[in-house]
Amino acid sequence: MIVNIEFFDEEPIENVITNLNFELDKTIFFGYEEIMKPHKKTIETFLKKVCGVQSVEFYSVDRFDLMAIMGAIANVVRREQELGNQVYFDLTGGESLLLVAFGILSQEFSAPMFMFDIQTNELIEFCCAGNSIGGVAVRRPIILNLDQFVSLYNGTINYRQKKLFKEMSLDGASDIENMWKLSREHGDKWVHYSSVLRKYPPDESLMVEVDRQRFQDEFRKHHRAGDIKDFHKFMHSCSHLGFVKLYAAGKNGYKFRYKNSVIKQLFWDSGSILEMYTFLQETRKEGIADCRVGVHIDWDGVVHESGNQDVLNEIDVMSIQSNLPTFISCKIGNVDQTALYELETIANRFGGKYARKVIAVSKELTPAHARRAKEMGIEVWVME
Repeated sequence: MIVNIEFFDEEPIENVITNLNFELDKTIFFGYEEIMKPHKKTIETFLKKVCGVQSVEFYSVDRFDLMAIMGAIANVVRREQELGNQVYFDLTGGESLLLVAFGILSQEFSAPMFMFDIQTNELIEFCCAGNSIGGVAVRRPIILNLDQFVSLYNGTINYRQKKLFKEMSLDGASDIENMWKLSREHGDKWVHYSSVLRKYPPDESLMVEVDRQRFQDEFRKHHRAGDIKDFHKFMHSCSHLGFVKLYAAGKNGYKFRYKNSVIKQLFWDSGSILEMYTFLQETRKEGIADCRVGVHIDWDGVVHESGNQDVLNEIDVMSIQSNLPTFISCKIGNVDQTALYELETIANRFGGKYARKVIAVSKELTPAHARRAKEMGIEVWVME
């Protein structure tokens, strides 16, 4: 039996990275009770369910008593070796006093030490003496999906809140790209055109018919929408691209039919086209294991029957690559500091210090907001 002994860290990914790379039979954690207690159940469930670990044990140690720490670890190592098990010390994420104990005991019990670089997934081995974990344990990389990663942080993805029109098939990719280009051609007017169109729900066949005077009165309320002639050009472009059919503007009124319900929703929800375009670009990157748009994360990992009991945050686009997440917030208009803080909160909670934080925007941030984003470790993508 191969036994991995390691320090229990506040960063969940550091507690499981070795088991994501090797087939190990048992993992034994030593750590501080106040850190382990809230997370033990989550980590044990993850290791057994996702990584196939047979046994997981937790031992609390004194934060300041090196001799007590060494005694507790030595007793466990001695027990495991007497059972004929191969013991390894995992230094990933360890703190100073426990690392000292691991170093001393590694020599005493001839138990090799190693660690993983989380960001590169590189195995770094020490004191192997021909008995390295890489030479004994079966290398079996596990690639996490977003559901598994979020569960590691004691959350869950709530699919009840998912907007169905954001479930894009590959067939819809060209529509997304064309609509994004169209939105950029019309700049800030895109948001106002969206507001106008939302005022007129279609019938069951997705046909919209509006009285001319009624429509023009509504359009004039949106001062930044510009001249109504520009709107006509916009609608003709939509017709040319196939987003609407049968577009006609005459003295009796306006009428057109949406191509489908997804296109209708993208017109009505002006910010969604940036989310969908960003999602499309992210999925095309090499090494992306999973990517979702409109991800609602439940903070306590339990989806209740009554939605009022759930604490949720939505991240516009979320992806995972090499078992590390990217959280992307999409803003098609002006960006304020609230958007930056919201992104930082959810990324820190469900990705920790290894999370990549991105804000995707349709135009440059103000210098002040750009500086603040940099200070917060948030990348800014100006989508072209």
